[in-house]
Amino acid sequence: MADQFRKNGKGISSVNFTAEQFHRLLKESNCAGIRVCNAYDEEKKEFTMFLVGTDENGNNLLPAKDELEDSDPYSIENDGKPCPPFCPPNNL
Repeated sequence: MADQFRKNGKGISSVNFTAEQFHRLLKESNCAGIRVCNAYDEEKKEFTMFLVGTDENGNNLLPAKDELEDSDPYSIENDGKPCPPFCPPNNL
C-alpha cells in the first residue's frame, strides 16, 4: 500500500513523530488513543499529518482554541518530520 501511494500520490509519504510526542498526548486527561490525521499546510503548500488524542469512544480531544495555550488540557502534535525529505534508508 505504501509503495502504491508513493507511485500514485503527491507530496509526503509519511511523517515521523517521536515517542515523546505520543507520550504527551497519552498523558492528557481521558486520552485512550491517538488519531493520525492527514492535513494540508497552507504555508508550505504541502500535505502533512498531525496527531490528536482520543477518548475511549474515539472522540477527538481538541484544544479549546485554535491557538494552542499552555493552560489548555489538550494539544495537537504537528511537528513531525515528513518523508521526503527526512526518509530512512529502509523507507517503506
